Formats: sequence, structure tokens, C-alpha cells
Amino acid sequence: MSTNEVIIAHYQEQDREAVSRLLVDAFHGKFHSLLSLEDNEIADLLIRLWEQDSSSLSSKQIIAYENGEVVGTIYLKWQDTLSLKKGSIKPLNRAPFLQLFKKFGYLNVCKLILGLYFLDYQPRAKECYVAHLAVRSSHRNKGIGKELLGWAADFVNSHSEVEKLTLHVANKNKRAINMYQQLNFEIHKSNYSAVRHLLFKEPIWHYMTRTTSLQSGGSMNEKEN
Repeated sequence: MSTNEVIIAHYQEQDREAVSRLLVDAFHGKFHSLLSLEDNEIADLLIRLWEQDSSSLSSKQIIAYENGEVVGTIYLKWQDTLSLKKGSIKPLNRAPFLQLFKKFGYLNVCKLILGLYFLDYQPRAKECYVAHLAVRSSHRNKGIGKELLGWAADFVNSHSEVEKLTLHVANKNKRAINMYQQLNFEIHKSNYSAVRHLLFKEPIWHYMTRTTSLQSGGSMNEKEN
């Protein structure tokens, strides 16, 4: 266990690069099953495609900092009755796509956009969805993921517009599934996804829900959500 204090705070625009690199580190297998690029190239491409609306009334990106560095993040979203916007990661209109195609390759750019699209999920009424939960590989098993998920649980408990926390997890990630279950998540249903199988080599995905308070003990972080 690290003796350094971990601070949980809201996402700021200056965190964008650090969060993008963290996601590539945390979801290494999924990115590399999709793209034929090095880690730094994937992170650079994600940075160029990233858009985070910090003023959104139906989503929150929360960051875990240690010594001022981003070591974890959780992104929550719930039903937006005023907008049809999707997700926090999407192509920017101002992105110079011809330059992206030249630098990263046409297929890589298109496959990343396609992969992000098929990982997107639109929450239903009263549902707060964990779009991603990531902890830096060097900081796993230190309870950071659990702290972030605890923040999400407190958010659900204190807001009347949402009443349950939900997420998707790949069937192959048994360790993460066990951890979620220890934290009162239950598998609500399981689905085979041909598209996700093709893109990420992950055929079966579980939709998990939690409607009771998190229990203390244990740590949680989803290396490959």
C-alpha cells in the first residue's frame, strides 16, 4: 500500500493528455487488439480525438491524483433528457483528419473511432453507468479503483435522478468480475457481441448492476474493462 495520499477530484482540461495515456496503459490489450500502433502513438491519437465536456449535466469524469499525477480515473454518465450527445470520446469537428490519416494510418484512425463507438452505451432512466474505470498499472492493488468506485456509489446515493450503478465487463476478466461481485455488483445479463469479438477479441460481455451500498474491504480496479 502506498503511503502517499490519493486525492479524488473532478477532471480538468489540463488532465486530458494524462488521462488519455492512462487509458492506453489500463486497457492495453484492447487497444492493441484493435490498432497496429505503439502505446505512445495510440495515446497521441486518442488525445487528438478526445473531447471532454466538463460542463455536462449528465456526465462526470473523476480523477485520482497522487503527488499531483493522474493515477486513476472513472467516467460516469446517466440519461440526458435534454440532449442526444453520445459519450465523452468522439471525433472533433476541428480534427485535421487528413493529417491523422497520414500520421497514424487510415485504418487505425477509422478502427479507433469505430471501436469507441461500439463500446459506447446509453444509460436508461435512473441508471448511472461506469463508462470506464482505469488505474495506472504501477498503482494497481492499492485500493485506488475502489476509492473511485466508492465516489461513484456516494454520487448515486446522493442524487435522486439516479438509483443504480451499472457497467459492462468482458467475460475473460474473471478477476475483475470477482472483485465487482465482492462490491455488491451482480451480473444482470450476459451477451455475445460479434462486433466486439471481431474488434477486441472479447466475445462475451456481462452487464452488471449495483443497487446496494458498497461494503468495505478488498480493492477494485478493472485492468481491461
